[in-house]
Amino acid sequence: MIEVSDAGDGIGPVATVDSGWARVELLALGAAIRTVEVPDATGERGHVHLHLPTVADHADRGRNPHLGASVGRYANRIAGASFPLDGRRVELRANSGPDQLHGGPDGFDRRVWELLDTDGADSGGAVLFRLVSPDGDQGFPGSVTAQALYELSGDELTVTYTATCDAPTVVNLTNHGYWNLDGAAVSAEPATTIADHSIVLAADRYLPVDDAGIPTAGLTAVDGTPFDLRRPTGLGAAVAGAGGGIDHCFEVRGEAGTVRHAATLVAPTTGRWMSVSTDQVGVQVYTGNGLHDPFVVHGSISLETQAFPDTPNRPELGSVRLDPGDEYVSVTVLRFGVGMPEA
Repeated sequence: MIEVSDAGDGIGPVATVDSGWARVELLALGAAIRTVEVPDATGERGHVHLHLPTVADHADRGRNPHLGASVGRYANRIAGASFPLDGRRVELRANSGPDQLHGGPDGFDRRVWELLDTDGADSGGAVLFRLVSPDGDQGFPGSVTAQALYELSGDELTVTYTATCDAPTVVNLTNHGYWNLDGAAVSAEPATTIADHSIVLAADRYLPVDDAGIPTAGLTAVDGTPFDLRRPTGLGAAVAGAGGGIDHCFEVRGEAGTVRHAATLVAPTTGRWMSVSTDQVGVQVYTGNGLHDPFVVHGSISLETQAFPDTPNRPELGSVRLDPGDEYVSVTVLRFGVGMPEA
């Protein structure tokens, strides 16, 4: 079942999809997840995604740190806000010191996307957004047409990004969800952290970074480091072991391009769990280190499926190039449950 309303200038349409088990509210602003409500162990549905008290609040950039948004044209960081392409240096708009973060100061998450289509069903439904990013947008070459498709079916939310271009460029899209499975995920409620949550990552290697989040070395084995999260690990201990917070990209085990398990998050207090599967090469784990009022530090965890940070400057990490005639595709599946998580 789908309901659509219009929140007006700065927000655009709001679509609410209900599967009977889960309820998801989506904003055209940023093609973003605003709320997700799923049952706890008692069967009571509650919020598990950080959001601001009103829909209109999400237009306030000072209070909205990319909440649930579709981030691009390049998610994560590009060092020096520049990269080489076809023998020239592409200069981007910097917004994180000398670097560019999440597509620049006016990235995809700050735009009102077009609500292109909806398709309701008894088990949920689908919502499709579209954004056209012109040549030179935030410094990126070529015009890009991006689409964000959200499909809710029962206990499963699938997010699919596609993009095409009219000139060679780079593309790396992700959903920047902020998850807290304990349910106190709106600023008007008592704030909780994710310290009691546990996580498992299907990741044998990660990227060490400097204080600005730029990779300092190639992929490094997690063995013997605080970033070995291959077995259930409490996030309170993981955050402490990592020096007060995690904001690192991990290589998802298995073949990129194939949807496979990346992470499982468990909240023992409420009995909820969430699994993440993706076709992307990496997952950026961010433990809410920079959250501020109306939220609390470590009040959520983000599991952003994507290419590696700074790949345009590091060919050893792969390619994020998109050429005319090709299509960028990214698929991520979020599954929610209670009790014992599925393997």
